[in-house]
Amino acid sequence: MGHHRWPRSLHSQAEAVLQGIRTFRHEKMQSPLGLRSCGSWKVYKYEIHRFVEYMLDKERLSLLDTLVVSEDMAAYLSGKIDHYVLKNRSRQTMETLLSAMGKLEYSVNYYIEAHGLDVAPLATEKLRMEFYSRSKAQLQKSSKVFGNRAYPDPLRLIERISDPTCQLQAALQYEGGLRAEGVGAPSNRRMKNPLTKEGLRGISNDLVTGKPVGIVAAREKGGKETEHFVSPETYRRLERYIQTYGQLESDYHVYVEAINKAARETGQYAPGRASHGLKHNFAQERYLESVSHGLSHEQALQQTSLETSHFRMRETLTYTCG
Repeated sequence: MGHHRWPRSLHSQAEAVLQGIRTFRHEKMQSPLGLRSCGSWKVYKYEIHRFVEYMLDKERLSLLDTLVVSEDMAAYLSGKIDHYVLKNRSRQTMETLLSAMGKLEYSVNYYIEAHGLDVAPLATEKLRMEFYSRSKAQLQKSSKVFGNRAYPDPLRLIERISDPTCQLQAALQYEGGLRAEGVGAPSNRRMKNPLTKEGLRGISNDLVTGKPVGIVAAREKGGKETEHFVSPETYRRLERYIQTYGQLESDYHVYVEAINKAARETGQYAPGRASHGLKHNFAQERYLESVSHGLSHEQALQQTSLETSHFRMRETLTYTCG
C-alpha cells in the first residue's frame, strides 16, 4: 500500500477518504463528483459513518478491502429497504442513502488512485441501481403531504395560458428549470430581475443528450447565474420577444394567476403548484432523460441540481421524487 499513512479505525479511514472529495471552493467542472455543498457533506458523512458502524459490528478492519465493503453494503442496503418498507418511509430517504453510498465508492476509489495502491476498486454501481429499482417499486415517492407538485400535462397547461408574456415565461420554466425570478417575475415586488439580451447565450449542444439547445442565463437564488437549456424554438421565440420589447418581465402575481387560471381550465389545479410546479416537471423529466443517456443516479441528480439552481443534490430529491 505504499508509504501513505492508513488509519486503523474504520471511522478514521472514512474521514481520510472523504477528505479527498471535499471540494467546497471548486467549480463543478473542476470536480464534477466532488462534494461542494456543506449540507450534502454533512448528510453523506452521517450516512457513511452509519454504514461504517455496521461494518464495525461485523468486525471489519479496512475500507480498502473493497470486496468485503461491497458485500457488506449489499447486506446493509437490504436491511435498510426492508426497514423503510415496514416503517412506511419515502423513496427519498432510500435514495439519499444510496447517493451517500455512491459518494463512498467515489471517495475510496479516488484515494486508491491518488496513492497508487494495488487495490481493486470498489464497484457498487450495479448494486446501487438494483436498490434504486427496488425503492421505486416498494416505497412511496415522498413523505411530503402535498404529494407530486408537477403538473400531469404541462404542455396543455402552457398552451392554455392566453397572455403571450406569461406563456413564454411558463415555457422557459418548464423546458429549462428556471425559477419565476429567472424569467422576470420575482415574488418580491421591490426586486427587478428582467431577462434581457445579456442572458441570450446562443445555440449549442446539450451536454447530456448532444442535441441542439438554446442557452439562457439567468440570475437566481442569491444572485448566482445559472445557464439553462431550452428548445431552439423557445429560444428563438425569446430572442424575438426581447428584440421587440427589450426584456422579459411581468408582475409575479399576474404571472401566477395566469398559470392558476390555465390549471383550473385544464383540470390540473392544486394549491401550492403555481409556477413552481413547472420546475418540478422539468426536474423529473431532466433526471430521467439524464439516466436514459447513461448518467448514473448521482450524476443525473447533480446535473439536474445544477440546472435548477440548487447546487445541493438533497434539495433536488424533493423535485425528482414528487
